[in-house]
Amino acid sequence: MSLDTKGQRARMLRLLAVVEHYERNSAAGAQLMRGTRYELAVQATDVNGDRCLFPACGCVQADCSRRPAAGPQLTWGGPRSGWKMR
Repeated sequence: MSLDTKGQRARMLRLLAVVEHYERNSAAGAQLMRGTRYELAVQATDVNGDRCLFPACGCVQADCSRRPAAGPQLTWGGPRSGWKMR
C-alpha cells in the first residue's frame, strides 16, 4: 500500500511520538529505540530528499523544507578567490 507524502509524514510523526515515549519511560529505551530512530531518518530522506534531518531537526511537519533557511555560509574558493559568503 502506497501512502501519499502527507500520510507518510503523519505516520513518521506518530512513530516519533512512540519512540520518544519509550526513551523517556523505559530504562533501556534509548538503546532499544536507536534502530527505530535510524529507520525514521531513512524514511524521512526517502520522502523529503537527502537534505532532510528528521527526526533530529524538530520540524513540526516532518518536512525540513518548511524550516527557515540557514544563515550565510562561508566557502573557500581557493588561494586566488579566497573566502566567499553565500
